[in-house]
Amino acid sequence: PNLSLRKLSTRVQSPQNLVSQTLNTRLETTFFDYVARWRIEAAKPMIEEGKLSIHDIALQVGFNTRSTFYKAFKNETGMTPTAYRRAMTRPPTP
Repeated sequence: PNLSLRKLSTRVQSPQNLVSQTLNTRLETTFFDYVARWRIEAAKPMIEEGKLSIHDIALQVGFNTRSTFYKAFKNETGMTPTAYRRAMTRPPTP
């Protein structure tokens, strides 16, 4: 949850603007969108498993609030985490 562009740039020993520019140019995304995408990918199996609440999953993958997680998840997947859980746990139709 405390990951920042500053911390990442320190870790990879490159200036913040270079890290940001590289993400924008090479991956066509911002640092924040890139991190959110990876957090959502980490959340999907936990949502499908159904053992934890959506709020607990949001916190575990690094979102600070449930509402921020819901917004990012819907932007990335087109559905809310709750709708995703329902869709993934619905029995297949014959």
